[in-house]
Amino acid sequence: MLRAALILGIIVPLPSFAALAEDAVSAAQLSAQFTDLDDADLPLKAVRGELPDCEPGCITPGEATAMALSAAEGEAQPGRFLLDIRGGGQSFQGELGTMMFVNSRQDYATLGTLTIAFEPEALQALLRRAQVCGAADVVEGQITVKACYTDGPPDLNMFTMMQRLSGRRIIVEGDVRRQWIDSPIGSPSPVANKRGEHEVGYYQVWVHVTEAAQVTFADEG
Repeated sequence: MLRAALILGIIVPLPSFAALAEDAVSAAQLSAQFTDLDDADLPLKAVRGELPDCEPGCITPGEATAMALSAAEGEAQPGRFLLDIRGGGQSFQGELGTMMFVNSRQDYATLGTLTIAFEPEALQALLRRAQVCGAADVVEGQITVKACYTDGPPDLNMFTMMQRLSGRRIIVEGDVRRQWIDSPIGSPSPVANKRGEHEVGYYQVWVHVTEAAQVTFADEG
């Protein structure tokens, strides 16, 4: 069974949304009950039109939540997702295995949070990615960009991950879906696990990253 990951954040649940016990929730219903989803996304909405990697458009965490929760269970929807990394963590048990997570909010269990679930190899490769540093040289019409390379952390865990990624703005290419989490905490309020287990839980909204190429740093350059 899936267990909640240990996350760097503070648990401050929003009001419950009992309708999520059903197989699908309409985007209109979601928006009507949680209008703060749009408000939380305003900074991202204001800049996404200026980001070349957001052509023709990026999806904010609140919009991703509406997409995932309005779809049938097991259905994934493709997109390009824009978020600021506010929290993160890792799993220590259960089927989540060795996966690492970053979130659009500190509290991973808050409705409206978009979770990016990394396979360890993809995360290591992302943290080793070249970054532009220093000015570019222009010689006879040719531009030479000075790049610097950083090593991945020797001990990849939630603390070393957040040292490098906390506060970063990223764009993630992938499929968004609902992911059931067996946990007594979370918002919407945990409900009986309809998959037949003797646990309660709630839905997270996930994009699964298996390759570093799925992720672009939107705050570089």
